[in-house]
Amino acid sequence: MARVEVTAGTLAEGKIKSLDVRLSGLPDRTIDREQALAWMKDGHSFIPMVQGQPLPALELVEVLTGDEINHFIRADTARESADSLPFSD
Repeated sequence: MARVEVTAGTLAEGKIKSLDVRLSGLPDRTIDREQALAWMKDGHSFIPMVQGQPLPALELVEVLTGDEINHFIRADTARESADSLPFSD
């Protein structure tokens, strides 16, 4: 499993629009929410980086809405129907 460093991100209407990420030995890239969800489901760790310092990992949180389970990426473990990041756009 890879350690994915998250250096920036944007939110729109409660969902991640994009994340700027860094993987060891590869060029920096920007991924969308669907790619981030897929990588997190595969077991990769998403570590927010602020001023070069790591923060606690982002969490993949399941929220039951009616009969459907939805996944959200959060900087905490709150079972809310919205993504959250520990830094602003």
